[in-house]
Amino acid sequence: MPLQRIRTLLKENWIFYLTGAAFVLGLKLFYSQADADELKWILAPTSRWVSILSGIPFEYMAHTGFVNHDIRFIIASSCSGIQFMLIAAATLIFSFVHRAGGADGTGHMAAGIRWTAFSVVSAYLFTILVNGLRIVLSIYIPGPLEMPGLALGWLTPSSLHTLIGTVTYFSSLLVLYRLGDLLTERKTQTDFPTLKPRLFLLTKCAPPLFWYFFIVLGIPFLNRAWQKDFKKFADYAVLVSVICLLLFFAYCLIFKIRHKELS
Repeated sequence: MPLQRIRTLLKENWIFYLTGAAFVLGLKLFYSQADADELKWILAPTSRWVSILSGIPFEYMAHTGFVNHDIRFIIASSCSGIQFMLIAAATLIFSFVHRAGGADGTGHMAAGIRWTAFSVVSAYLFTILVNGLRIVLSIYIPGPLEMPGLALGWLTPSSLHTLIGTVTYFSSLLVLYRLGDLLTERKTQTDFPTLKPRLFLLTKCAPPLFWYFFIVLGIPFLNRAWQKDFKKFADYAVLVSVICLLLFFAYCLIFKIRHKELS
């Protein structure tokens, strides 16, 4: 039964789930109070990657971030990608740490520690890679869309920024999740072997959607961010949800077709 399987997973992996939760909450708290100086460990490599991709040089300004005055662009603490790093780490840890070790459960503790550390490091490196791409897109895409006579109605600068970020981040998260699934896949068993096809598809595809929604929308909602400007929060939540669900359904469709071909 799935419930019995869930209890077993919690019993065997609670220490890793607790570690993952502590990492996510701790880093999110640190990020909420940090300025650019305290985030140089991720801003510096990100700015270098952006420079490699775009050929645009950036210089550091204390407490501000990496700046290019010619194009009037700042890679500030809000551009660090920390939130995506939290999502990526949570997705890898909570989705796959239970698969660590042998198929019979041998060596699980040591393998779980290695996978947790691997997840954090991978999330950091992957965030730099993806965030750099997002920043380059944010530099180059808005220009052509601001041409005279090009009316886009609802696509304001703010919604365009959200659109670019959500498409880049969530599609990349789906890729990372699939890579993690392939890396930890066990040929001898599935996580929930008795599930019906639709539930099986959901358990195989839903984790990245859950973690993206929980960290991007859920935590701010619980912190009552909507009280400051309800319309702004609602518009943001709707746009993020629509983009993520479209990408999610496309991912599920591809997975279903691929799974049928292999079965």
